[in-house]
Amino acid sequence: VPAEAAFIAAHGGNAYATGGFPVGLTASGNPALSPEKSTSWTLGAIFEPIRNLSFTVDYWNIKVDDIIGGADYSDVQNQYYANNGVVNIPNITVVPGAPDINFPAALPHIGFIQYSYQNNDSQRVSGLDFGANLRMPLFDTVTLTSSLEASYLIEFEKTIGGGGGVQRYDGTLSPCDVTSCSGAPKWRGSWQNTLEIGGFTGTVTAYYTSGYDLASTDYGGVKGDCLNNVGHSVANYVDGITPVLCEAKAQWNVDLTLSQKISDKFTIYANVLNVLGIDPVWDPSAAYSLTQYNPAWGGPNLMGRYFRVGARVNF
Repeated sequence: VPAEAAFIAAHGGNAYATGGFPVGLTASGNPALSPEKSTSWTLGAIFEPIRNLSFTVDYWNIKVDDIIGGADYSDVQNQYYANNGVVNIPNITVVPGAPDINFPAALPHIGFIQYSYQNNDSQRVSGLDFGANLRMPLFDTVTLTSSLEASYLIEFEKTIGGGGGVQRYDGTLSPCDVTSCSGAPKWRGSWQNTLEIGGFTGTVTAYYTSGYDLASTDYGGVKGDCLNNVGHSVANYVDGITPVLCEAKAQWNVDLTLSQKISDKFTIYANVLNVLGIDPVWDPSAAYSLTQYNPAWGGPNLMGRYFRVGARVNF
């Protein structure tokens, strides 16, 4: 990116220019705000082809108007570095950060972005939920229960008022201001299988979250354009222009739960969380690049294989 390359050159390619830096967001109140307005609807169906087996599908759609939020600052970074610190966006004030002590005359990094809350924007989210449930008696005291749930995010977009355009979030790291850069994966699902044998119950549950583009589209990123997204949540190497990672991989996890009923009032149990010891997916962009993984989807994996044993007594 020419503007970023020029900024790095002006600072002699040092760590001030190539390393990460925080940007403060300062929002002020507005007594003229109006309430948000929401409209939602769903359409679903249930299919039961045979006894003990059912399938469900639901379409849902949510639209919110007059969203209370700040001004669109997705282009602040581009304008700031391309125009030597000058930003011309209505209702936004940019305060420069601390200067580089080695190059005090060079343009400093962005320090703070200031704005007031407004009723400018609208948002639409739609998706599909799928379900499948099976309960099958195998023998007199043996029963298998299986439950599959999946959600597909069709659309998650925000229309910025005042001609600010449309920000598309589904399948990306956005919306960062709402999710702390945990993203909006297209697919999420779980599959639970339970085997009951007399007083014994064993359950295996698998969880899945699809991968996503590391562009933060609400910060000026563009899905699928990794080079452009350097500086828009995509981390870069020390040259300031080479992306470290463009897309995060899918995250899996599997839990195991066992219990044995000793009597009507006494049960022992053992849980093995993350039974396969799956590591969290490496994500250098999630959570504002603070954790190197995505806490929203990989948090349970960070604990490693986790054992819990106990007993329940009813009096």
